[in-house]
Amino acid sequence: MDTTKLKHLLALSIRAAQTPAGMLLDYFTDPALSIERKGDGSPVSIADREAETAIRNVLQGDPVAAGFDVLGEEFGEKGSKTRYRWLIDPIDGTRSFVNRIPLFGTIVALEDREAGKALIGVIHLPMLSRTYSAARGLGCYCNGTAVSVFREAELETSIVATGDIAQFNSAGCEEMFRQLTGVCPYLRGYTDCFGHTLVIDGSVGAMFDPALNPWDAMATQVLVEEAGGTVVTRSSRVENKIDALFGAPKLVERLIALLRFQLL
Repeated sequence: MDTTKLKHLLALSIRAAQTPAGMLLDYFTDPALSIERKGDGSPVSIADREAETAIRNVLQGDPVAAGFDVLGEEFGEKGSKTRYRWLIDPIDGTRSFVNRIPLFGTIVALEDREAGKALIGVIHLPMLSRTYSAARGLGCYCNGTAVSVFREAELETSIVATGDIAQFNSAGCEEMFRQLTGVCPYLRGYTDCFGHTLVIDGSVGAMFDPALNPWDAMATQVLVEEAGGTVVTRSSRVENKIDALFGAPKLVERLIALLRFQLL
């Protein structure tokens, strides 16, 4: 894809990710918001569905991107197996959202299925007014300012983040969690895309996040790599999901060895 088109699609992705922010802020403060449960027990609300619809409308209304396939958490996949595919998570961190914890975000990514990688990644944190954006070869930014991953490589002094213990349990990674608690003095639970952004801007050295859906991980791949970091993934024991380890290159390298993080 040429640079001009990539820049256009990056700007479109940012606009799409920011579009439902006002709506989400209104629902976040609505005490009458009704919460349902999906088949896997995770929460969902009308806010998730309306936000995804708004994002899809922005992406599909653009003449350059109108023909791309779209895969979203709430409405599944639409398209005809095109080379480029949008991935959408309207509220990443719905459990935080419905419990009035302001550390949730909206994710938009553009995947090149032929190359097997993300071309564009955007994470918008509406309650914090932060937008993280990246495209291949164009760098990584937060609100227009370039950001980079943590440069410290010492495990003994670095903050390392994890997803919820429930993710480790579902992915059969309980032993890895125990290992992390043993070797990381500053292990902290910064979950969902909020935790990912802390790695992207260098606040946290690395993160191990198991049992991720494609729409959870694809944007992070390009964001972390364009910020100078390393992303390692493997197929999760949970069907159609992946386990991801990402962050400062030397720190990730050390964690791979300590955790024996190998392809399943």
